[in-house]
Amino acid sequence: MKDGKVFIWMNLLGFDRNDPDRGVKRYLDQTGFVPDGIFALLFHSDFFHLHQGMDKEYTLPPDNCSYWGCPRNAERERQPWTNYDLRELSRNLNKSGSGLYASIMGDDLKNIFHREWINDHPEIRRHFNNGAENGMGHFVLKRFADGSYYEDFLIDKVCTTLQDYEMKGIHLADQFFPTGPIHNRDYSTDFVDQFLAHSGAVLPDEVAVTMGHDDASSEKLRSEWIYKHLREEWIEFHVWRWESFLKKLCDRVHAIGKQVLALGMYCSDPFETLYCLGTDMRRVVEAGVDYITANILPTSLYMRKRDYRFERYMAIIPTMAAHMPKGHLLSMLGVQDATEEWNVLRHNPSMHEREIYTIMAYQRIDNDGLSRAVDGYYICLGDGIPRSDWDWDTERMESAMALNAVQVISPSLYWSDEAHDRMLHEYIHTRRWTPFKLYYELAIAGAWCAAAVRPEGLANYTGTLVVPNFDMLSPQEQRDIAAYDRGSVLCTASLDFDPTSFGIQPEILFRDRFSNWPLTAFAFNCQIDEELRTAVETLLTEDDGIPNLDCAPEDAPEFDNTLEDTLVYAKVTTGFRDAMALLLNAVSNSPFTINKPNMVFRRKDGAYRLYLFNDHPVKYRRAFVVSSLEVEDVKVVTNFPILPPRYLDQPKETYCHNFDAPVTDKKKFEVRLQPGGITIVDVYPT
Repeated sequence: MKDGKVFIWMNLLGFDRNDPDRGVKRYLDQTGFVPDGIFALLFHSDFFHLHQGMDKEYTLPPDNCSYWGCPRNAERERQPWTNYDLRELSRNLNKSGSGLYASIMGDDLKNIFHREWINDHPEIRRHFNNGAENGMGHFVLKRFADGSYYEDFLIDKVCTTLQDYEMKGIHLADQFFPTGPIHNRDYSTDFVDQFLAHSGAVLPDEVAVTMGHDDASSEKLRSEWIYKHLREEWIEFHVWRWESFLKKLCDRVHAIGKQVLALGMYCSDPFETLYCLGTDMRRVVEAGVDYITANILPTSLYMRKRDYRFERYMAIIPTMAAHMPKGHLLSMLGVQDATEEWNVLRHNPSMHEREIYTIMAYQRIDNDGLSRAVDGYYICLGDGIPRSDWDWDTERMESAMALNAVQVISPSLYWSDEAHDRMLHEYIHTRRWTPFKLYYELAIAGAWCAAAVRPEGLANYTGTLVVPNFDMLSPQEQRDIAAYDRGSVLCTASLDFDPTSFGIQPEILFRDRFSNWPLTAFAFNCQIDEELRTAVETLLTEDDGIPNLDCAPEDAPEFDNTLEDTLVYAKVTTGFRDAMALLLNAVSNSPFTINKPNMVFRRKDGAYRLYLFNDHPVKYRRAFVVSSLEVEDVKVVTNFPILPPRYLDQPKETYCHNFDAPVTDKKKFEVRLQPGGITIVDVYPT
């Protein structure tokens, strides 16, 4: 597409092996555009393990022909693809201007569809910390029984297979990379031995004696001791281990002119990904991975039984973009999946549309100035979608990509690599809120940040700034924030932090009164009237009853599934959070007062683009906007509402749309919001 990349993740079910070109023309006629690449969800890693070359034709197992061997999608039954069919598909996609990537997961299907390679190499299975072999399959970082590394075998197979099929690269996905929370896996003798060799750590005698035994009690004992006494070292070992594997993989794959793309995270932000999964996405990209395909799926997960976490999942985008080297981030867009049996576009189009627009709205500010946080979309999944649905999605994707922002009007979050690196130790011992947690909690409370500002980009930014954990910044970053004078600043810090020691004279400072590990918040470069001060004080006097940690922070039990929940935090009282959100909205430098959650940007053409979110999932609402600027016109960008905004001095009768009535004040208007959706308007000042 003109203003961004679009990749498609899909089953072979989307193509037709009976067509002369294996369905390429048919599929591209269906999408209406040529994607930047197609990730064939070949699913089972035996696609590489059992590759036989191209000297003879053979049929691929069903769990390569569709995700989990799914028997059909909305278009066709699963077909018995051969290696020759797949190579022909790859060649024809290359000719079309797109190309095919091999996408694999790490699942083990217990020989349902074919005899699996892992049966002959059980030492490569992932282990839980209770000694059980993880039924989800492979752990790429382990060694064979003879001491050689599985990854070396795999990389050889990957390079040969990609060349034989003339594919553009490999995509590493769920259960392969990443492999799940590291607090409860893998404490097998092999992997713990690798850890000890790398870290130089020594196990106490009562734990060391378990080495060589991978029964439940032995692995449990190792896991409990390591996670309690060597947690930081255990996490950092995983980071190093993944980085070294990926560097080796990328060097080899790049040498043959191919690419490596990876999930690497699991609906998690930079710190959650580090702490829970043992991967640092900055170092993953620096190792050579070409794109991170962030799985940001709030609506499909919500519809499939989980909590709705729109604000949380969206906040992954700006924080991950700020943490990673620029130009390597794709955001997954959940459309439908025949295997998992969900269809967001058909069954919840309002929320789906809101994701399309919000994903592309976030900005990153660095030494190059302002740029979009993500490079494009990554459609999940792209098979079985009719042309009419593709047209619906494409129209909105193109509109979302055409924001052309030149200034962020909403507040922006300050991102510090130094604070991120220090957060591992700090979080373990205090369970303090991370920048990501602050970002999305403020959004839940109605105060949205629309960008992340890196330290080297601060000179390129003018506007309201949110600074998490001021006390964890580097001394130079602290001086830069203290000297910032181009907008209001809201900061958080530890309990006893004194901003005056940095020359900051806060207009307001308050602490959480009901937490046993409380935060401090303070604001400067702003004006606080008595009404606002009283409102903040009122919120601070209310205890929400959320329990405090009942143990030392480092002993708090961890969550086992990043899709359910991720990190355990020390209590932050809801009133304290709401007080920060109220304060942030009040001191924001925006020329607009809006009664609904929103993000605001100024566009290249001079218009202000307002993203107006409906905070109710099933009811229509109206956003009321008051502008401090003189307004010439207001135009609706989204397909809904059909009617233009209603200026407040026009007739008030509910259905009397007399838009020919004279308007004396265009600075106040209202606009309709669809349930669980978004309305975007452009405000043109005079």
